Amino acid sequence: MAKDANPRKQPRQERAKATVDAIMKAAAQVLIAEGYENATTARIAERAGVSIGSLYQYFPNKEALVAALIERHSDEIVATVDEALTATSHETLEDGMRALIHAAVTAHRLDPKLHKILHEQVPRVGRLAKALDTTRRVTNAIEVFLRQHEAELKNKRDPAMAALVVETALEALSHKAVIERHDLLRSGAFEGEMLSLVTSYLTGK
Repeated sequence: MAKDANPRKQPRQERAKATVDAIMKAAAQVLIAEGYENATTARIAERAGVSIGSLYQYFPNKEALVAALIERHSDEIVATVDEALTATSHETLEDGMRALIHAAVTAHRLDPKLHKILHEQVPRVGRLAKALDTTRRVTNAIEVFLRQHEAELKNKRDPAMAALVVETALEALSHKAVIERHDLLRSGAFEGEMLSLVTSYLTGK
């Protein structure tokens, strides 16, 4: 029987919110340091400076903690993409794609080990729907931007289809770097190659 990966309750008071934030921060640190299999709720509580009872008030098990981290990480990715694509300084399609790629690489670069762990645990903690929703929301944001620059698209490309291709390509490349080549996430050349790939596809330049 699968474990319940839903939180027990949501914090409402500021003190409770601070406790949950401390627990989630500690969970991320323990996962990075020890890996998913070796991480325990006891170790996480100790790292957070709270009792195991306090942790269990909000999270019934390790799976629920990982699920909460996935939820937060996914929402941060969507917010980062939205911010990158809605900047008023994007005069051209290439400007927007450059900002999008930089935001995507930066998001993966902050905690590549944690990103890898969370990605691997998505099926285990029942968060496939959240992962798919995140992909959909990011693709929609890209589509909105492409429609604003539709005149620049090569051969009257369909913005919806183009957005799907761009999102899939950038996510695949970013995950490749996270899993196999962390050094690429610190390379401006890597961002440049991604930009060249995307702009060539979209505009033919």
